[in-house]
Amino acid sequence: MVAIDTAHDVPSGLRAETPHTGTVVLSAILVSALLAAGSLWIGAEDGNGWLLAADMVARFSLLIFVAMMVVEPIGRLIPAAAAQTLARERPSLMLAFVAASVIALACLVTPAELARERLSAPTIAYCALTGAILVVMLFASHPATMRFLGAPAWRAMQRVATAYFWLAFALNGLDHLIGPHRPDDWYGLSVLLLVGAL
Repeated sequence: MVAIDTAHDVPSGLRAETPHTGTVVLSAILVSALLAAGSLWIGAEDGNGWLLAADMVARFSLLIFVAMMVVEPIGRLIPAAAAQTLARERPSLMLAFVAASVIALACLVTPAELARERLSAPTIAYCALTGAILVVMLFASHPATMRFLGAPAWRAMQRVATAYFWLAFALNGLDHLIGPHRPDDWYGLSVLLLVGAL
């Protein structure tokens, strides 16, 4: 897993000075909210609006995740100023991914909350584990975590979070490609993107 391993080996001094770009995070939140709102409107008739919203926002979060994985390797391969600028935005992309994922999880659990129904055990387990990993990624996105815990622990946090979401996205894509699901070219594309990001 080239991207997972190499994306965290930037010298600590450079990483500590990496700024967070509020524009990237706010843009991700805005796009996620628009996707969710549009999905709710489209799915209002058949009552699947919230599930459609969760799916659409999750697809958007996958694109952010892939971008997060590849910006630093590309910055190493291409010495152009634009590539270096994108590489420095990896922490911002991590925060954007966390924000989009939280919105997707909220869309997933909202129908049960509105109907005052209990979520299934697998859904509860998935939401709890994913939420915990998102918290890990949130802390790992900030340079202060490296200074407080040390570089080895900081790298381990990023690698664990990245590996978890890579596997989650990949297994979901493969399940839709192999299992008895409605044909959807998105899942084939998502698996190709994930493999290409390695």
